[in-house]
Formats: sequence, C-alpha cells, structure tokens
Amino acid sequence: MITSVGYHWRYEESAAQAKKLLEGAQQGMALGYWMGGMPMVPWWRVMNGSGGQFVEQTTHIVDLLRYLCGEVKEVYAAYALQIMDKQVPGTDVPDVGSVTMKLANGTIATISNTCAIPVGHHVGLDLYTNRGVLEIRGGTLRDITPEGTNTFSGSKNAYNTEDEAFVCALRTGDSSQILSNYEDALRTHAVTIAANESAVSGKPVTLNY
Repeated sequence: MITSVGYHWRYEESAAQAKKLLEGAQQGMALGYWMGGMPMVPWWRVMNGSGGQFVEQTTHIVDLLRYLCGEVKEVYAAYALQIMDKQVPGTDVPDVGSVTMKLANGTIATISNTCAIPVGHHVGLDLYTNRGVLEIRGGTLRDITPEGTNTFSGSKNAYNTEDEAFVCALRTGDSSQILSNYEDALRTHAVTIAANESAVSGKPVTLNY
C-alpha cells in the first residue's frame, strides 16, 4: 500500500541541504522551537480534541529532528498551563512546555513550545555539530562555521513537492520520492505521545519502536 503523511518540512530544500551538510559531521545537540499563539478553534484547545500543542503542531519539528538526526530513544517532558486558560474559557491544553530527548546516536535534543504569546515568534530547528551550527527556519537554512555564514533559500514550494511525490507514486508505483510514509510517521507520533505521558508522570519515557 502506498501512503504519504503530511510532514512537509522534510520536503523543504533547506532540509535536503542540511542532510547533506550533516554527512560526516559529529552531531552534538539540537534545539527546536514552536513559539506562537493559540489557533482559535474549539477542538485545538482541549487535550481530548488535539492532544495538545506538542502532538498537533510541534510534531513537525519532532519529525524534522528524526529525519535529520535519527531515532529518539528517551523523552522527558515538563508542561504547564500558565496563561491561555484565563484568556480562553475551556482551555485545558498546556500552553508552555519543553521536551528533552536522547537520540540513538547520542545527540541530546530539547524542543520547546508555547501557544501563549500574542505574536508569532520562533519556529525551527538548530543543530550543533563539530563543524558548526545549522539553523533551519522553514525554507531557509543558515550554515554557520568558523569560515563564515552561508544562507540557503529554497525556491520550491514544499507542499507542491510533497503532493507531486505522492501523485507520482500513485501513477508509477514507485514510492521512492515519498519522504514520510505511514509507518515512519507513526514513529514521530510515538515520540509526541511519549512526551505527553512523561509530562503527566514526571518521569522519563523510553521508546521501543
């Protein structure tokens, strides 16, 4: 069966460039962010409707981390509801949170999110290696090394590229251009669900895919 899941950040040219630059580099740590406001739809602000920001929104940063750095083996999360329950009645999703992860290759990653601020601020992933820093912000990549900073900006629409890969697979039976199928996407989902579980228990959760 041919499946394709909408993790469109994988299809950004910036992600492809980052993947190339990571070849042969020693990864150390990663910091991810999704800092902005709350979508004003009723289902999003309740846990039994959306699963919370880390599951519904920040999942894209988790998936990009997996795509570039490999599998997550352990997560520890701390969440809180600080602001939005007072501004939007019925809100029970945490509006601030940080999740620290241990990856199979030894990388330590922390991804933080908030949906409590009145402005869009910071969405992306920063990777720290022995060659420098890679900053990914959607279609833009900054490669920071001792020699200087190079900026790569993709010209293609990642949503179109994603759709074209799926349509091509349906027409030809060749799914090699699909970068996120159901099985792989389920692993990203498992990481976000483990984070929710850790936030409730206060204990690290080990993933066994």
